[in-house]
Amino acid sequence: MKDPYICQDSDVLINKANIRDKDKLDEYENRMTNLALISLIKDSFKLHTSQDVFKIHLILFENVYEWAGKPRHIDIYKDEPIINNMSVEYTKYKKIIEKMNNIDHKYFNQDWEYLKKEDFIYLFTRLITDIWKVHPFREGNTRTVSIFAFLFLKQYGYDFNAELISRHAKYFRNALVMASLGQYAEYQYLQNILIDAVSNKVDLDRKDSYDRIKDYHMDQYKYAYHKAK
Repeated sequence: MKDPYICQDSDVLINKANIRDKDKLDEYENRMTNLALISLIKDSFKLHTSQDVFKIHLILFENVYEWAGKPRHIDIYKDEPIINNMSVEYTKYKKIIEKMNNIDHKYFNQDWEYLKKEDFIYLFTRLITDIWKVHPFREGNTRTVSIFAFLFLKQYGYDFNAELISRHAKYFRNALVMASLGQYAEYQYLQNILIDAVSNKVDLDRKDSYDRIKDYHMDQYKYAYHKAK
């Protein structure tokens, strides 16, 4: 199908700056989201529901895309090299809000403040995975979820090493893919980096812990847009 999010005469996302070059759009998007992130953290944003991801996405991308903060209105897929170019089964766009409500019911009735650290991270890993697997936005899902993770952990008294996630963004995203495979899900990669992110003992310059998942090396990964179904 024709993708309504893509410029008619190029393969670049329609954006407020009318940029038609992917690399230039990536640069502009990173600059705008980094500025927005500073203000978001300064404002001590509080999370009350999984659907606060819509507010976070709006704050991050409101200067870049008209659809910032809005659930996508098409179904999407993305070839993932780490799973032999198959795609995660994202939630169908008509079911996004319903699925987010289910996530709220499942996770936001928990007494998170009383959980032991290992139980907290175990459950938190699955919360983050479930939100990401919905993929509520046309683009920007992983960044939004990573900010949600930072704010959630901070809210419950955990220090979160955001720089660790930033430096190993490819690992983080591919760990989310591996955790989103339904009955074949492998959560250990995501859980391990989240455990390290709440630890103050991690060497940021040490790469060997995050350079590969199974036989797939992170240097092989190159980000690409999702595609319309």
